[in-house]
Amino acid sequence: MSRPKVSVVVFVYNHARYLEKALNSINQQHFDEALEIVLHDDASTDDSAAVYQRVAASSRFPIKIIRPALNKVSRGISMWPEILAQCSGEYLAICEGDDFWMAPHKLAYQCNSLDQLPHIDLAFHAAARINWSSEQIEGVYADYGSEPRLFAPGQVIEGDGGFMPTASLLCRREVFDRLPAWFFDRPPVEDYFIQVYGALRGGALYLPLQGSGYRVGDPTAWSQRSLANIERANEFELRFVEYLGYLRASLPAELTQHVNQLMLRHYQVLCERCFTYQRPADLIRLGQLLERLQ
Repeated sequence: MSRPKVSVVVFVYNHARYLEKALNSINQQHFDEALEIVLHDDASTDDSAAVYQRVAASSRFPIKIIRPALNKVSRGISMWPEILAQCSGEYLAICEGDDFWMAPHKLAYQCNSLDQLPHIDLAFHAAARINWSSEQIEGVYADYGSEPRLFAPGQVIEGDGGFMPTASLLCRREVFDRLPAWFFDRPPVEDYFIQVYGALRGGALYLPLQGSGYRVGDPTAWSQRSLANIERANEFELRFVEYLGYLRASLPAELTQHVNQLMLRHYQVLCERCFTYQRPADLIRLGQLLERLQ
């Protein structure tokens, strides 16, 4: 059997409401090369399993299902080693179970672009912001113009986690093989670090396409739950600053200034929150963390 051109990684946790649309959007791609779907269900407690098993029975592309007995995120365990062991594609794409792809030629466009530019490892595009309840488009996320653009590694670093929609990423497999060991300790917003390492060799290629949908506002989503809880939000900021320190230490010296700029922004956000919500203990933890990262 020939190697798949693309492995599409689908992250699932209690996405029964949205999952069929996500999987169908992959199966509806105008893509003539071999493709596999690698689905990781992090021990969902809803009907997600029934949905993906039903879709898998008639899926145009093979679906490999990984379902651990216990939830990994809640235990701080990375899903990526298990996922990468099942991914045999030349490229990896990501579509979380509550997102979906909108443009049927998205994957072919991205693959063709990177095939013609062997010095670039990562391509991405814009995404529509979809209201979780009404399914209406409320705006566009990561629209950087109507022409292809190449973003330098420093721009990607300072762009922060929101610079590229997760469901827009297409990355050469070799990028994942070059990720540092700390990536597999499950840092917050793992996709941000994939973006940075994907851009290191030749930059990140932006393609002018509204190729995916990103749902916003779902009160059960991780991002919404984190924003609603100051303790959880501060914990996120502290861990992100910590992993930015690890990132800084692992990158070439000429990129240090870009990581420092991003660390400063997150430092300021955390300080503001600590003063607003009177959380001096978090400020002390931040000072200790920065001292340790020196």
